[in-house]
Amino acid sequence: MQPPISPLPFLTQIPDWRDQKRITYPWETLWTVILVGLLSGPENILALSQWLQGQREVLTQHLALDRIPQQAMIYRFFWSLDSHLAQLQTALLAWVKAHHPAAHDRLVLLAGDGKVLKGSGREGQAALSFLSVFFHELALTVTQTDQAGRHEAKGMGELLATITAVFGEHWLLTLDAAYTERGFTTQVIEAGGAYLVPLKNNVKGLKEWAVLAFSYPVQNGVTDVEHRSGEVWERRTEVITDIPEAISQALPEVKTLIRREHRITRRNGTQTREVRYAVSSRLLTAREAEDVWRGHWGIENRSHHRRDTVLHEDRCRLRKGAQGRAVLNGVVLALLSSQTRHVTALVRQLRLNPLAALRLLSPQPS
Repeated sequence: MQPPISPLPFLTQIPDWRDQKRITYPWETLWTVILVGLLSGPENILALSQWLQGQREVLTQHLALDRIPQQAMIYRFFWSLDSHLAQLQTALLAWVKAHHPAAHDRLVLLAGDGKVLKGSGREGQAALSFLSVFFHELALTVTQTDQAGRHEAKGMGELLATITAVFGEHWLLTLDAAYTERGFTTQVIEAGGAYLVPLKNNVKGLKEWAVLAFSYPVQNGVTDVEHRSGEVWERRTEVITDIPEAISQALPEVKTLIRREHRITRRNGTQTREVRYAVSSRLLTAREAEDVWRGHWGIENRSHHRRDTVLHEDRCRLRKGAQGRAVLNGVVLALLSSQTRHVTALVRQLRLNPLAALRLLSPQPS
């Protein structure tokens, strides 16, 4: 694969917040040490510090250091980072634009969802929860916000301006049923984007109209068949562009009504069947609807799940500084995903070979 663009030149544009009279490490070197440590997949700040100390000889030699930052300094770094989230977001978006300078000229697929950091919970305090937007092409959470006890749609609405600033007006945001409401979907349209949201029992009346609409023969459909360990998985996706009036009145600019049937035939002949419905403000073919809707779960499979199983985000007890670390975890996953689909195996290699982690973080031009 092509080497990724290093995030270091962008992250180090964040103004150095340290007391200039007490600086021990160059600003870029400190960022390098932190990111190399995160690439090792530590469970918490203590594990990150211990891994860095275990690799002291290699890192000091290649980074021209006398010593490696101690645990207390790493804690202070993340605490301070949470006070500079706006600058961190600006640096992150500049990195995204460097990867995709022509993103304004084509449709960008994004997914929105929330994630709870279970380890951040305390007695008398709920665990922190962040709402995030995932950019499939770069496998990166491009923006996130603290849910802070608000309804998900209200928190996600704050991120729409950032999405438009990066991707212009050529983006499609997929979401879960919590966002199937007129207020939020109107915000998406006003921001210049498009949405795809499911129709579930929280909008029972709209779902009933969708069921009725698909009770008549549909011409625009596509079927995928997949064999998995002796089972047959069949997915049938159909679309209607003649939208029932009740749905058009309830949600803004609906252009496509989608039905997706998922049937699994097991080895013993038994079957399970699930039918779901969705709407989109973008005109989609059946193939496009299947690819976009199924792709939504990339935010869970390629981001949230990996952040917990590879980077151990759920196990970390960090509360102050947790949001900054979550952003950097997203950066680390994007770097890892640019190299391989087998991210866990790559992290194990980097844990044993910090020089490979340094090369990944600062690839040499070819």
